[in-house]
Amino acid sequence: MDIKELFRNNVRLTLKEIQKKANLDLETLIANLKLLEEQGIIMEIDNHYQLLPSNYIVKEIKGLKNGYGVFYLNNEKYTIHQLDLNGALNNDLCLFVYDKITHRAKVKKILKRANELLVAEVKDSKLSVYGNNLNYQVDVPSNELKKSVEGNRVLVKINNECGNLEGHIIEIIGHKDDPDIDLKQIALSKSFALNFSEKALEELEHIPSEVTEEEIEGRLDLRDKLIYTIDNDHTKDMDDAISIEINEKGNFVLGVHIADVTHYVKYGSALFDEAFSRGNSVYMLNSVIPMLPKYLSNGICSLNPNVDRLTKSCIMEFDQNGNIIDYKIVKSVINSKKKMSYSKVNQVLEKGIVSEDYIPFVDNLKLTEQLSNILNKTSFNRGYIDFQSNDLEVVLDEKNKPLEFIMPKQATAEKLIENFMLAANETVASHYCWYPFIYRIHEMPDNEVLEEIFAFLGKIGCKIPHVKNFSNPKTIQGILKSLINDPNFKIISRFILMGMKKARYSSQNTGHFALAYEKYTHFTSPIRRLCDLMVHYLIDMYDNPDLSIEELNSLENLLLETSIQASYKERKADEAENEANMMKMAEYMENHIGEEFKGKITNITSSKIYVETNNIVGTVKFSDIQGDFFIFDKERFTLTGKSSKRVLKIGDQVILKVLNASKEMRAIDFQICKQSYLPKTKTLSIKNS
Repeated sequence: MDIKELFRNNVRLTLKEIQKKANLDLETLIANLKLLEEQGIIMEIDNHYQLLPSNYIVKEIKGLKNGYGVFYLNNEKYTIHQLDLNGALNNDLCLFVYDKITHRAKVKKILKRANELLVAEVKDSKLSVYGNNLNYQVDVPSNELKKSVEGNRVLVKINNECGNLEGHIIEIIGHKDDPDIDLKQIALSKSFALNFSEKALEELEHIPSEVTEEEIEGRLDLRDKLIYTIDNDHTKDMDDAISIEINEKGNFVLGVHIADVTHYVKYGSALFDEAFSRGNSVYMLNSVIPMLPKYLSNGICSLNPNVDRLTKSCIMEFDQNGNIIDYKIVKSVINSKKKMSYSKVNQVLEKGIVSEDYIPFVDNLKLTEQLSNILNKTSFNRGYIDFQSNDLEVVLDEKNKPLEFIMPKQATAEKLIENFMLAANETVASHYCWYPFIYRIHEMPDNEVLEEIFAFLGKIGCKIPHVKNFSNPKTIQGILKSLINDPNFKIISRFILMGMKKARYSSQNTGHFALAYEKYTHFTSPIRRLCDLMVHYLIDMYDNPDLSIEELNSLENLLLETSIQASYKERKADEAENEANMMKMAEYMENHIGEEFKGKITNITSSKIYVETNNIVGTVKFSDIQGDFFIFDKERFTLTGKSSKRVLKIGDQVILKVLNASKEMRAIDFQICKQSYLPKTKTLSIKNS
């Protein structure tokens, strides 16, 4: 029965009355009612459930600084003053009662915490929430607080849903003056443990540091093959290596050799439990919180040069048009001949600069480039959508102070490794799709959402052909291709990406829209990602001739649980990485208060302007635009000076002055200076595709 139907006449029902009508067990019923609350369909007040009244709404609260929080409705800002927050924290999903006239709102209920864990600092023998200038305090048992000293930062688990924050101290992170305290607190606040359990560490004692002859038995021996790794200069956890040659038929034979982690990390072990809990390795700035202990990730599982390593190899034969003619997936043993870096390989392939230690590999590297170029064409013909990477590299000095922020471009070496990993992942997914499996899926975008995005782009000056159906990835591919040389491509592609669904893991295959693959998985990084590790377990299981039907049937819940965990932890790792980057941006600008920078407007909302300078992002209040009072046009997403009639729009180049920056708040406030106005109004110069 559809529970929503019970409320169609605006009735108010108790839980007992609903259970009687719905005929569901209590646990299932409560879960369904909670979901309806979070979707903003019903609400629970005074022990009764009812449809959401017109002056109530469910939204995520944002901001939480300068004494208030905000949410947006139809591009209009609603303000929640500090006394009306009811204990809400940033990004919490809340039930609000709001007033359309005053644009004021109150938090009636917190439906879902964005994070049950928060970082607090001991100040004057009290716990204050870190990174929140509302001076929220957390009540914890006095005996827990006594274990901390002034300046300690602690991890707190919040116990209550509304009102004054209450909780328990989970862990003392360290002192505010500790050199690595910031990254520790980010990781812990995103539920990533810093240390491994004693049981997991005990299991390491039984894992050898070298491959034995007994372990090699029965494997395809590839130790005499020209195999090598290509990765970043500083990478220590190398889980993929490649080989390439031309066979007697004139076809490419590409080998993608992946660390056989499951040989050492057995399903159900304490090490597996640690990997499952973490979900993936977390990379923040120049540090890593590994999914597996470094004894494994940097040692016996890492494909280090000139040592034997156990691998699973996906060996694929491609014709000269990039079609796979044949393949095999086998357990193997390799001995990597060199640890190569992207930068050095790019020098070889793009500039012909070859250092002495790369001379023996030049011809082989040229083969990899040749196949990669062919695969580029097949990917494009298939409909592969290239949004270009938005990964940020923060350059730090020897004291971990930020020097600059770089957006590296994908060069030849990076692209060829991507192409080869894509091919291996697709091949593995296609081979095992007949069994219960885990896929990396990217669902087809919602037409209405993308239509709204393109309508918005039209309002800010983009001239894009009217498209009604986005079911073919080639449509978006073609639009992006037509915009690639536009100076505002980065802004435009970011908006289009916002209209796409997020890639995730699933035990049900629905294909990968952006890659234009019918079947796709993650197989190539079992050191770093839970999904890949589970895929390797599945390969081990399906290669067992004694596999039973009962074992197959028991996999359904495990794969569902793994998919959910891997997707969730991936999002948390992204949040941690982004927060670390924002922290360093703010730290950098703390030393440049009052200075001016050339920048660009990347977005305008009803309450603020988003700007970017040297890959550093921040915001501008309307009141911080010099020279005039500016009025927001919600139809065209522009700002017009009341006296000067000057227009500011998305994509405009401006001069920015740093007004304020807070490492603690991860925020930078800019001012748009008077001299920043351009002599003529500029539009985004986009031609029809």
